[in-house]
Amino acid sequence: AQKVTSVSGRSKQRFHHSSFFGGKAVAAAGIIITDQHGRIKRFYPHSGHYRPTEAHMQRMLYFLQQGGFDLTTFEVDTQQILHVSRTVRTAPKGGATAPDHGDAAAGTAAAAAPKKCKKTQSLHLKPALFVACYLAHKARMIGEGVFSQIHKIRTEGAASVSEALEIADEGGYWKKLRAYYAEAEADDLTARGDVEAL
Repeated sequence: AQKVTSVSGRSKQRFHHSSFFGGKAVAAAGIIITDQHGRIKRFYPHSGHYRPTEAHMQRMLYFLQQGGFDLTTFEVDTQQILHVSRTVRTAPKGGATAPDHGDAAAGTAAAAAPKKCKKTQSLHLKPALFVACYLAHKARMIGEGVFSQIHKIRTEGAASVSEALEIADEGGYWKKLRAYYAEAEADDLTARGDVEAL
């Protein structure tokens, strides 16, 4: 449905990207850039309304791949998933330079306001296949509990690799492996002692 917005006190008909579904939940959101032949060149997971997450991006790339699109032929903006900060440019407030009143440094500092560049002006592009693999591996590592183990090692302050393994292991695999080798060594010593006694 079309939305009516007020621009400068006048009503103007506008059709927003969120209007397709009336602002309700979607499987994925973003901008697809194509060439003149309709082939996908870039995918930007940018939407102020839907705020696409990693899950949305993964879902979109999976959908495209299942639809027969070659993920090696286009790029994806990864600013959000790789937590890349947009560059900050300094612009004077109001777009004009502040008048100089003798103290140039104070006038410049008061007039300058940091402003982030638009997302499309500071793209961090990676091949779509790279992004799909990265997201799949990250999801698997989260499911396997790897990130929670890393967090635990960091917070407990392991000083060595063996301490880190002990913390992450929680008495499982590595402890059993050390016990196995200790038992095997004891059995070996016992067997040697029996041979010497003969």
